[in-house]
Amino acid sequence: MEVSLINKDEKSIELLIKDVDISLLYLLQLNLLSDKRVKNISVKRGHPLSRDAYVYLLTDGSDPKAVMSDGLSRASEIAKSLKDELEKALS
Repeated sequence: MEVSLINKDEKSIELLIKDVDISLLYLLQLNLLSDKRVKNISVKRGHPLSRDAYVYLLTDGSDPKAVMSDGLSRASEIAKSLKDELEKALS
């Protein structure tokens, strides 16, 4: 996975993420949608033959890097919780 910054200003950030399963980004998007600082979050696939995806985050003026970091932390907690529940169910 490789992340490239396309654009960043005081309220928004746009990223290109190469070689990623978009379902991981949907988990991030879902978490960011519940954040009151987020005005818009979009995740879209790149070319159909590639595994590239784009993420665009617009905030209410809050630092987009901090908002993205918070969303990633919550998504990570959900993924860990899912892993623990699956391991418990399969044992």
